Amino acid sequence: MNHLAGDLVHVNLTTGEIKRRPWPEDVIKSYLGGRGLADYILLKYLSRSVEPLDPGNILVFSPGFLSGTRMITTGRLHISARSPLTGFLGSSNGGGHFAAELKACGISALIVTGRAEKPSFINIRGEEVTIEDATPVWGLKTHEARRKLKELAGDNQARVILIGPAGENLSALGCVVTDVGHAAGRTGMGAVMGSKNLKAVVARKTASFNREVPEKAVRAVKEYIEKLKSLPCWEEWTTDGSSTSVSWTDRLGACGVKNFRQVTFEGIETACGSAYRDLLLKHHSCYNCPIHCRAFVRIDRGRHAGFIGDRGEYEPLSMWGPRCGNPDGLESIYLCNLCDEYGIDSMETGSVVAFAIDLFERGILTKEDTEGLELTWGNALAMEEMVHRMANRRTWLGNVLTQGIKRAAEIIGRGAEKYAYHVKGLSLPIMDPRGFKGSGLGYAVASRGADFCHVYAKPEYAYTPEQALAAYGTEKVADRLSEEGKPLLVKQCLCANAVIDSLGICKIPEFAMLLDFDLAEAAKVLSAFAGEEFTGEQLLKIGERIINAERLFNFRFGATGSDDTLPGKFLTEPVPEGPCKGSVVHLEPMLKEFYSLMGWNENGSVGEAKKSELGLEGLTGEDDLARI
Repeated sequence: MNHLAGDLVHVNLTTGEIKRRPWPEDVIKSYLGGRGLADYILLKYLSRSVEPLDPGNILVFSPGFLSGTRMITTGRLHISARSPLTGFLGSSNGGGHFAAELKACGISALIVTGRAEKPSFINIRGEEVTIEDATPVWGLKTHEARRKLKELAGDNQARVILIGPAGENLSALGCVVTDVGHAAGRTGMGAVMGSKNLKAVVARKTASFNREVPEKAVRAVKEYIEKLKSLPCWEEWTTDGSSTSVSWTDRLGACGVKNFRQVTFEGIETACGSAYRDLLLKHHSCYNCPIHCRAFVRIDRGRHAGFIGDRGEYEPLSMWGPRCGNPDGLESIYLCNLCDEYGIDSMETGSVVAFAIDLFERGILTKEDTEGLELTWGNALAMEEMVHRMANRRTWLGNVLTQGIKRAAEIIGRGAEKYAYHVKGLSLPIMDPRGFKGSGLGYAVASRGADFCHVYAKPEYAYTPEQALAAYGTEKVADRLSEEGKPLLVKQCLCANAVIDSLGICKIPEFAMLLDFDLAEAAKVLSAFAGEEFTGEQLLKIGERIINAERLFNFRFGATGSDDTLPGKFLTEPVPEGPCKGSVVHLEPMLKEFYSLMGWNENGSVGEAKKSELGLEGLTGEDDLARI
C-alpha cells in the first residue's frame, strides 16, 4: 500500500525547522490517510495541557489515501487540530483541488506546530518546502489573497488553501477556504491557522504522482462511474447539486425554521435553489469529478444584481434561508459567498445569527446590545451586517457571537442558553432530530458535535423496508420516525464515514447516490489501486478504530458520556404539526444500545479491552513530535 502513501512533513513555525520522512506501512494500513491519519497524529502527539490557540496545538492537513489518483471525486482534504470552538476534536473536510496537488508533491500529512514571528505561508513545490513571508496578504479577503499568494509563490497554476480576516482575528468560526466555493468549515480550523500566523499553504507539483495506474484500477473506476450514471438521481446531482434540497427538509416537516421555532417555512419556495435555476453561468467541480455538482451563478435582480459567485449548497443555504427566516434565496447565495470571502464558516455563522435573531425577537437581546440593528427574521441587511461584525470582531455582540453559540449564550445569559441548540458546542444542522431519529442519535454521539456529515444516516429515509431488514435486521430502520435499529445504523454510518474521509472520496457519490454504507464499492476500488484485497467488513473495522481514536481524544480533553445528548427541546417538546406531529427523541434507550454495540463502557468511555482490540493502547499524547 505504501506506493500510494506520501511522506509526513513537519513544519515548526517557531524554529523554522522542516522535517520529512516516509510513513510506516502499519500506520497506513491501520488509518489509511485523511481523517484517520490526522486522528492518529493528534492522539499520539497532542498533550492534554495544550490549549486550542497555543503554539503547541498540532494542525494537520491530510489528503485522503486515494487523493491524486485516477479514482474520481478524490479531491477531499482533511484538516484537524484541537478545536477552539468546542475544545474537543477539530475536524473539517474541504473539497477542490488542493488535496490532489499536495499528494502529487508526495505528502500524505502536513503537520504544523509553533507560531511564526510574522504572517507567513508554507510554500510547497514538489519535494521542496519553505516558509515564506505573507505580510503583503495579511488582512486581505480570500479572493484577493489567493491571487496575490500565487504571485508571491511565483506560479499562477499553484493551488492555495488559506484563511481570511475571520481566522486572522481568531474567530472560533474561522474556516479554511480550500478552493473557490469550497471550505473546510466547521470546528474553527481557520482560527488555529491564525493563531500560528499562518495565512496559507500553497502547493505546486513538479511531477505527476503515481503515474502507473493498474489496469484493474482503470476498470474499477470505469465501473464505478457507470453505476453512478445509471442511477435516477444522476441528473439531479449533475444539474442542481444539493441546492434544491432546501425544500426537501421542509416537505418532510422537519426543518429547523427560525432557530427551530417551526418545522416548516412559509417562504420555502423562494428560499430553495429551484427558484433561481435561471441564474446558472456554468458548473464547476473538484479534482477529477464527473458530477460537477457545484455551479457559478450571476444574480440578475434585487440589490445584488450583477453579483457573480458560487451557487451554494443545501446546509449553508438552509442556514441563511429557513433557519434565519429569510425567504430570499438570492440573499442566501450572497451571504454564503460573503462568508467565504471572510473565511468564516457559512453554516455555523448562519446558525449563530439565527440564534441572535431569536434572542432579539424574544427581548433577550435589545437594541442597545445590537447597537441599533434590527435583528428580525429575514432582515437580510441586518444579517449581512452581523457577518461583517463577527468576522472583524467588531462591536460587543459581534465579538460575542464569533466565539460560537455555546460560549455566546454563556456570555449573554438572561436565559439565552435555552435557545442555543448545539451538541458539544457545535450548532445543530437544519434537520430537526425529532424528524430523523437516527440522525438525532448521530448528532449526540458524533466526534465533533452536532453533525450530519460525520454520520450521514441516510438509510433511515432512503432504504426500502426490505433493504433495511437485510442490512440491520428490522424494517423499522427505514422509518425515520422510528428508533428501532437506529443504534446499529448509526454505528455502521459513523464507521463508514470515517473510512470515506480517510480515503478522500466525496460522500455525494458514495452515500448520497450509491448508498454504499457497507463499503462494498469502496472496497473494490481500494483493492484495485492498493494491489491487495479489501472487503467492506475490513474497511468498517478501520472505521471503528478511527471512531474510537476520536473518542479517546475527546475524553482526553474533558468530554464524558454526559456530552452525548441533545438540547432539551428535542427530548421533551413534541413536534406540533405536520408529518412528524407528536414526535420527540427518546435518546437514552438508543444511547445505551449504541454504547453496547460499540463495546464501550456504560459511561461512554473506551475500555482497555477495546483499546487493545483496535491497537490504540499507548497513544497517550505524550510522544515527542520533535522526534519524528
